[in-house]
Amino acid sequence: MQIRIEDRLLEKYPDAHIGFLVAHVIVKKLDPFVESLKQGLQSHLQEQGILATNFAVHPAIARWRTIYEEDFHVKPKAYRSSIESLIKRVVTGKELWNICTIVDVYNCCSLLSLLPMGGYDLKKVSGDIQIRFGKTAETFQGLGEREAVDVQPDHVVYADEAKVLCWLWNHKDSAKTCIDETTESVIFFIDGFDYAQVHDALKQLRENLEKIGCSPLESGILNRDCPEIAITPR
Repeated sequence: MQIRIEDRLLEKYPDAHIGFLVAHVIVKKLDPFVESLKQGLQSHLQEQGILATNFAVHPAIARWRTIYEEDFHVKPKAYRSSIESLIKRVVTGKELWNICTIVDVYNCCSLLSLLPMGGYDLKKVSGDIQIRFGKTAETFQGLGEREAVDVQPDHVVYADEAKVLCWLWNHKDSAKTCIDETTESVIFFIDGFDYAQVHDALKQLRENLEKIGCSPLESGILNRDCPEIAITPR
């Protein structure tokens, strides 16, 4: 399997760094370690100076808001990057969704690193994965959505050879590749614009997955210097 960032995307976003991690996972409903991570998230954000009154202007969110508004031509308050959605939820006093241990742990790592993260069941992925611009007549149906949306040529997506996995870069994941109780292998992605920050987030994700009984297998970072990587099918 190949993972690749489209050349046109790297021309427009030359400082993009996309981290990936493949792991064998054990999916549970709850785990004490993950629940303890959740309890410290609001305090962590407060320590970074991120509050309900100012989160939208924090650099971790502001760059994505600019991309969504100026490049994707969508309203950033209606279509939020995944990291903004998570931050907004926590700083306004709401608990993270209890989905499953694997999704919950990468959501926690996303908040701890202030970087968008996603995860896809590898058994549900068809062929190679690309991070690219949308194609004409392409559609996407997200988790929890009843109807598909039209993907525009200026929208960034994650896609395999048959479908879009994630729309508007990291706004929403597809229902077709979601992690559930049958999932055994997952590929995680981390979106960022600073190599060291993505590297550190990968390390943190790997360590926290190990603490809940998962087995990280391989990882790396895609960017201008390394736009394509082959991974071993799992």
